[in-house]
Amino acid sequence: MKKNKKVLLVALIVIGVFGLTALLTQAGLFGRAEGVFHDYASKSARSEKTVPDKVAIILIDEASLQALNPVVGRWPWPRAIYSDLLEFLAMGRPKAVFFDILFTERSSSEKNPTSDSNDAQLASATANAGFVYHSMQILRDSEDEKNKTLLGRALPPDFIERFSTDISGMPKYGEPPDNNFYIPYKELYQSAKGMAVVEFKPDPDGIFRRTKPFREYRGKYFPVPGLAPFADGKKVEAVEGGLRIGGTTMPLDDEGRYFINVYGKYNEYSISGIFASLQKIRAGEVENLMVNPSEFKDKYVFIGSSAVGVEDLKTTAISTRTPGVFLHASLAGNFLTGDFLRPANRMLTLAVALALSLICVLGIFSAKKFWPKIAVPLGGAAGWAVFAGYGLRLNTVYEAIPPIASALLSGVMSLGYVAMTEGREKLKIRRMFSQYVSPEVLNIMMENPADFLSIGAGTKVEISILFSDIRNFTTFSEKSRPEQVVEMLNSHFSQMTDPIIKSRGTVDKFIGDAIMAFWGAPVKIENHADAAVNAALEMKRKMKLVNEEIKKKGIDFEVKIGVGINSGDAIIGNIGSSQKLNYTVIGDTINLGARLESITKTYGVVVIISEFTKNMLKGDVPCRVLDTVLVKGKAIPVKIFEPLDCHDDDSRKASERLAALTNSAFAKFEKGDYNSALKLYNAIEDGALKEMFKTRCQRALTGENS
Repeated sequence: MKKNKKVLLVALIVIGVFGLTALLTQAGLFGRAEGVFHDYASKSARSEKTVPDKVAIILIDEASLQALNPVVGRWPWPRAIYSDLLEFLAMGRPKAVFFDILFTERSSSEKNPTSDSNDAQLASATANAGFVYHSMQILRDSEDEKNKTLLGRALPPDFIERFSTDISGMPKYGEPPDNNFYIPYKELYQSAKGMAVVEFKPDPDGIFRRTKPFREYRGKYFPVPGLAPFADGKKVEAVEGGLRIGGTTMPLDDEGRYFINVYGKYNEYSISGIFASLQKIRAGEVENLMVNPSEFKDKYVFIGSSAVGVEDLKTTAISTRTPGVFLHASLAGNFLTGDFLRPANRMLTLAVALALSLICVLGIFSAKKFWPKIAVPLGGAAGWAVFAGYGLRLNTVYEAIPPIASALLSGVMSLGYVAMTEGREKLKIRRMFSQYVSPEVLNIMMENPADFLSIGAGTKVEISILFSDIRNFTTFSEKSRPEQVVEMLNSHFSQMTDPIIKSRGTVDKFIGDAIMAFWGAPVKIENHADAAVNAALEMKRKMKLVNEEIKKKGIDFEVKIGVGINSGDAIIGNIGSSQKLNYTVIGDTINLGARLESITKTYGVVVIISEFTKNMLKGDVPCRVLDTVLVKGKAIPVKIFEPLDCHDDDSRKASERLAALTNSAFAKFEKGDYNSALKLYNAIEDGALKEMFKTRCQRALTGENS
């Protein structure tokens, strides 16, 4: 029943977290956080990447504005200056030149400008070069009194015929159609090699990360600058997951956008350096040029601005002040080398979110200690974050935030439940066991309280049981004042329980002057027999301290004890009435342990252990056989032993000699070799056992002779 409840709880948490994660993901509420993660990972992965050599950028920078101000005046410059730039580039014969500058209106108000006007010179230079691509805009405007007659108008037929791209199978993405455009003046667009749409939309958080490769206007498609040279004259078709341009497939996301794989470094040239080099060439000086036209041979050249006053700086994953032309150059570099970012697979994202939720919940419910419970969700979230970040280095975009959120939310919910339930369970465990076990054992139990709560209901366990009793206590208590009796018992119990607690034993109860303790429960101990025997030997050694202490208190009594130990199976649980329960052990194993303690005086020893305890000992404790006895309640005789002191080398050597001598004597006695047994028992120094077996041997011999 408990297992089924746990399975149901795991399922409810996982399903709940997954459902919430999927809902938030589909609603786009993770978008901003996802963007931050993507930017950080991109900056780490791409900051040192350089755009391919075939892509070059000519910048109108701050230095250019200052250097050319005395010559051509303030910005915007006369358009004739760009004809000089094209003259210079034509010497290097690039593949294509793209202007990230809009020339949508004439600079002259004349209806029929002369051939030497700025507009005419730029158009002429464009036509002569034969490799120039100019800019246009397609956008959606809101209607007002001034533009309502302009919205939705048709592009010039010759413009459409020359520059539009047919795309077969292009899906609709549900966005409202664009209704306005700005194109170069007629002479200029008629002179251009191609046309590209420069309008660039940021993500909702204002960061420029993606672009639509082609923009639609009234059913006609026009490329963005980074693709214009490559789409020119090529077959373009929509395929599953992207666009195929010629023989190259560009991956797109579910909204038809391409993740620009930005670069951290670009092949940049200042336009002022180019003009300085052009002046030297015109003067016949072709040596030591700042920029040689040959540097642009077979390259794709983008002309744009990085100057603040030109207002074309954008925020990207790499920088908050990225010239817009860098985005176009990055797209061109991606296409040239196939350096495409593959967009995230939403189904994979949700599958990972579900898997992480399940792993985290199961991990927390299964972990025994606190820190692993914390480590599971944190490790799952961190692991996926590292994987997703590394994915960018392999040109794959993985959605990081939904799986991370799933792992952390699962962790919070599971830990919250565990904290509430374990808190109650730990309090119950503490109340139940704090009086019986050592702090060390209690801490072990508190780490996984659910495993120990069931013990109170009754469990069969293998244990070692110890009974200790003070000899002649009744006589002492009858002759002494009550406070002396209490003082003596407190001194005695303090010293005697210390070895039990330190050896991870459980003090079951004090019965008058007796102690009942056991090992092996509630926390399992593999060597419980050794622990019990070693505790008993330590109790025997501590008797000197007990007697010294009570003597200082003026109590005239020498404490002597007997200890019995047995090992075997027992029933453990909370036993008693509804008003009073006691956590204790019952069974035949316990009864035998009590009987062994009661016969220690008969054999004149402090500690007696059963053969069952002796057989379970794993350590090297010298033991001598005392006898084979038939105790009350047992049908089969039990062999009993005395464990001997071995806390140092001297005591061990003496104990081993005594054990060997006694064991040999008993073996002779069992075989009926009473003469040999008598000789060996006579060699034993101690009294009670020696006298007992001398008498037995003599009686046996007398009976034989008679």
